[in-house]
Amino acid sequence: MNRDDFEWKIEEEWLKDVLVEIHKQYDKNRDFKEKIKEDAIRTQKELWDEIGSVSIANGLDQIADFMQFISFMKTQKISHESTRRLQEKYERMLSSPYFGRIDFIEKEDSKAEKCYIGISNLINDNIDFLIYDWRAPLSSMFYDCEIGEAGYTCPEGIIEGELTLKRQYKINNGKIEYMFDSNLKIDDEILQNILSKSTDSKMKTIVTTIQREQNRVIRDEEYKILIVQGPAGSGKTSIALHRIAYLLYRYREKITPQNIVIFSPNEIFNDYISNVLPELGEDNMYQTTFKEYMHKALGNEFSKEDYCEMMEYILDVKETPNYQNRIDNIRYKSTVEFMNILKYYVLYAERKNRDFRDIFFRGQLIVSADALEELFFQEDIKLPLKRRLKKIKNRIFFLMEPYKKHRSEEIMEELKGTGNYINHVELLRDSITLVNEEMADIYNEINRITELNLENIYRDLFENLEFFYRSLNIEYAEDKIEKIRRYTLENLNANRLYYEDQIILLYLKIALGDIPKTSEIKYVIIDEAQDYTPLQYEIFYQLFESANMTILGDLNQSINPFMNVENYNNISHIFSQSNTCIMNLTKSYRSTKEITEFSRKLLNNEIIDEGIQRSGERPLFLGFPDEEAIKERILEDIRTYKDKGYKSIGIITRTIKETSEVYNFLKEKIHIKAIRKDDDGYVSDTLVIPAYLAKGLEFDVVLIYNVGNGNYYCEEERLLLYTACTRALHILCIYYSGECTPLLN
Repeated sequence: MNRDDFEWKIEEEWLKDVLVEIHKQYDKNRDFKEKIKEDAIRTQKELWDEIGSVSIANGLDQIADFMQFISFMKTQKISHESTRRLQEKYERMLSSPYFGRIDFIEKEDSKAEKCYIGISNLINDNIDFLIYDWRAPLSSMFYDCEIGEAGYTCPEGIIEGELTLKRQYKINNGKIEYMFDSNLKIDDEILQNILSKSTDSKMKTIVTTIQREQNRVIRDEEYKILIVQGPAGSGKTSIALHRIAYLLYRYREKITPQNIVIFSPNEIFNDYISNVLPELGEDNMYQTTFKEYMHKALGNEFSKEDYCEMMEYILDVKETPNYQNRIDNIRYKSTVEFMNILKYYVLYAERKNRDFRDIFFRGQLIVSADALEELFFQEDIKLPLKRRLKKIKNRIFFLMEPYKKHRSEEIMEELKGTGNYINHVELLRDSITLVNEEMADIYNEINRITELNLENIYRDLFENLEFFYRSLNIEYAEDKIEKIRRYTLENLNANRLYYEDQIILLYLKIALGDIPKTSEIKYVIIDEAQDYTPLQYEIFYQLFESANMTILGDLNQSINPFMNVENYNNISHIFSQSNTCIMNLTKSYRSTKEITEFSRKLLNNEIIDEGIQRSGERPLFLGFPDEEAIKERILEDIRTYKDKGYKSIGIITRTIKETSEVYNFLKEKIHIKAIRKDDDGYVSDTLVIPAYLAKGLEFDVVLIYNVGNGNYYCEEERLLLYTACTRALHILCIYYSGECTPLLN
């Protein structure tokens, strides 16, 4: 028997022993789960037999007994859920219990410890670790260290020693399919094997192929604010999700998925990533989008444009008369300059005189204007405006109560004298009604001085925009500011609330205290960071001031040329410098070498990022006389690539209008889906989708519809086209009619 056969036999014996232990723990957990279920059924029967129908007439003892039963049943439910999750863990482990092994000799020791690494820990009755969770401190050496001197950090400190072996496995259905020893990194052979496969309907875990630079982000605990810049295909979203799994493991006693929120670009993407955490044995965190949060916070008071409508306007109505005014409006309201004006305006609004007046009732002074001003400007000056006004309102109501009570008693006596009442309840009700009618003017005055009308506050800002520029000594172009001012007021008067204006209203609502800050959220993940403006980051900070944030993006994938962060320096002042770090990912793993090189030619700046050295077909560049001919060729190519075994094909258009045109042409001829809204569900199939909704997604084959000069013709759309091209894993085809876009020259 040669060495390789001997090693293989040893590994098979070890795997066999591990599977025996997993089966043993699985059976034990299953029996315990069944016992909990039986106990729960028995408890419910006892509840009915001993307590019966609960009624206040049966006394407090019955209610106390009932609550005790309910508390016990809640505990049973928690135990049942825990055993269910354990059962799922063991089922995953029975198929593939581990994927790696390191042999490590601690300093001062003479014998290496074999450490197998998998999705979850496996510990036997003797407290021996048969498998280490990939998130355990020791497991970091599998991702970070070469053969030779190595070490890891744990709660006890830095553990140093020597790594003598690093081995990778593919185990499926409890059988070793292959294994090999590797040295410097997670070997390109296994990585390329995974990358060469077709993509699926959901994002998968990358736990078996995490690279050193990715692992650094996943495990970082040094910085409160972590900004991660990385090229398309560098695994930013996967890193974010694995980071969440790591935090849930590392701080199991302190945080739960309910303490974490991820802001995704759209609901399509939320659906696409929804399987990753469950595959890692964790429940999903709270997933939302900025649009969803904003629309919920602003309520139904306004008619609101959504993000897709804004993008369609930017891309599809360039010839309309008012187009440039709208673009100037979007661009201006996304600047740091405007954000600074807005911050100053909040301070101004909080100190603005509310025109307080003395409040009288039937000739008696309830509260003076001076007393209200003192309460507003001195006692409660540190409170946000909304809370200060609410406090004043409550104070006036408190002071009114004796007058209201006294007058009510007077009216009751008067009503009694009429002889029309024999029921005291009716007498009391009518007297209160009459008092409230007498106090109607007072209530109107209270509402006037304590009202916080968001639209009026916003209107006031733009009615006096030049005043705030002069107050801050900011130089400005009068024509430009006047045009923005007039445009905004015209839209408000017409009851139009564009997307860029909603962001401002949300900021004002938060800054003025109309939305409470949350302390429940401890970790915030912001994906596609390049597509948020500085003001949106200010909103994130205001909402989650005490939370840790991981912000991931690629400045080269800014799909909206007029509304983006532009540069991370534009948000550096928002977060503490000493607690903030920018980490750069330098390698792309998604596309073939040929697609990566082609896509990067779209970027005008010098690229220093690496690409995975996985070769494939060169991108196809095909010209046609008209769009009908493009559609016919796309139909032909879809059939060709389906026959070759590719699972997901993305036809990426520029706009929703084009998506509908292509979909309507194809839908009777092949099985195809279309995504035309940002809250559609993701499907892995043949899919037509506009470029700005495809960010973050990936397809085996990408067919880009019509990059003719009549479509992609301006510099502002360069990054949108780049984003579309970088969705492709294996095949990229680009079609155009007439002249090709100059962006690809």
